[in-house]
Amino acid sequence: MNRKSGIVLFAASAVALLAGACANSDASFTLAWTYETERIAIVTGEANKHVAGEESSFNVELNNLDSVAWRAPYCILLVDEERLISVFYEDVIDLDPGERSEFVVSGTFPEGPVGKRYGIRLVIPGEPPASPSSVWSGTDDLHRRADWLEVNDCLPPA
Repeated sequence: MNRKSGIVLFAASAVALLAGACANSDASFTLAWTYETERIAIVTGEANKHVAGEESSFNVELNNLDSVAWRAPYCILLVDEERLISVFYEDVIDLDPGERSEFVVSGTFPEGPVGKRYGIRLVIPGEPPASPSSVWSGTDDLHRRADWLEVNDCLPPA
């Protein structure tokens, strides 16, 4: 096989693998926040298969690489394009310089249609919000971005 044939074969294999990965309905997400600081917050989990009315879990990692303590409330919100759906989880960050924490948070997805997409937001009030990730109930594989509602605090929906 000559070099050109090898490159074409490699490219075709890569396209086939990517197509298979995109068709997979098992998806995960990573949502990270740093905003020009030495403080890092990461939320990861399944993007789909959440069941309306049932509890779902996400992994949270907080890492304070700063030289001062990190003490701040934060929340994980579910939004859609027009409104705040729910405060999925809220707590307080309490890390001394150099400390790191990993834990699992749980919350309930609201009742709604299967395949309903939500934006998941990590909010630290007083700080710029992290760019949201899409999550949804059911097994739809909707890897599309949306213009999710901008939220800067952890107040519950009105």
